Amino acid sequence: MKLGKLSVDKQKKIAQIALYAMLLFVGFVVADLTVIYVRDLMIPNQAPPKKQPHMQAPTYVDRSQYSAITSRNLFASNGIMPEAITAKKETESQVEVAPVPSALPLNLIGTLVHSDPAKSIAAIEVKSKNLTGSYVTGAEIEGLAKVEKVERGIVYIRNSNTNALEYIEMKNANKVSFDASKPSTPVAGAASKDVQQVAPNQFVIKKADLLKYTNDLSSVLMEARAVPNRDPNTGEINGFRILDMKEGSIFSQLGLSRMDVLKSVNGEPVDSIQKAMELYNTLKNGNSIKLGIERGGKDQTNSYDIK
Repeated sequence: MKLGKLSVDKQKKIAQIALYAMLLFVGFVVADLTVIYVRDLMIPNQAPPKKQPHMQAPTYVDRSQYSAITSRNLFASNGIMPEAITAKKETESQVEVAPVPSALPLNLIGTLVHSDPAKSIAAIEVKSKNLTGSYVTGAEIEGLAKVEKVERGIVYIRNSNTNALEYIEMKNANKVSFDASKPSTPVAGAASKDVQQVAPNQFVIKKADLLKYTNDLSSVLMEARAVPNRDPNTGEINGFRILDMKEGSIFSQLGLSRMDVLKSVNGEPVDSIQKAMELYNTLKNGNSIKLGIERGGKDQTNSYDIK
């Protein structure tokens, strides 16, 4: 249908609608341009202020409000404090009964009493384990007991199982009396005196006699009994303690005594069985021997010239 054929009224309506549409379009365009222009002006140039947190004043309780608790005993209405349980136990433990002979499998071989009781030593054989060791005051005896005190010929121990105070004594066959301050001298009437003492701690031995003993080690070992001696502080072996020896033996002639500790040979420490055997074999070719000995808690050196 062509516009020329439309009536005048219809043409006016169409023109009016087109005008409104045009105005609406122009309005949208103007609005968009305005928004684009003023958009940057609407954005804030700084952050908004922070809100102040609501602070509530702390509530303190006056100490006097607890005075009702601190002024009375919660465990006794009469306000009397009972005696401490630990104090009662300590008082009971102080009542010590007299020591009794020990039934433990222990055999006292020898004792060395020092002026300082902490340094006194006892040589004890543990029969159940077939071993012998040296123990100072306070030492544990293979988990069986603890050494409480060492006296001459007797040792007081604390039984680990019963906590009872017991004691072990040396048998008559093992009891010996000697003065640690005096060097041992050969027994009168001995079969032979291969070692001659020329001065305190100085001896002379013939080369042939020395070889006689070094070549017959088994016989020499039968003349004395020794056990490793351990340092009470470190627990390491620092020598060998002589527990017993035959009268007139080569050990006695060398000026050694029971309970002496052989610590070194020619300056070399004797801290193991292997080291002792190595030093024993080196004596065959030496011209002199120096034995480091601990006697009565003091170190001394015995010198031997080989002629």
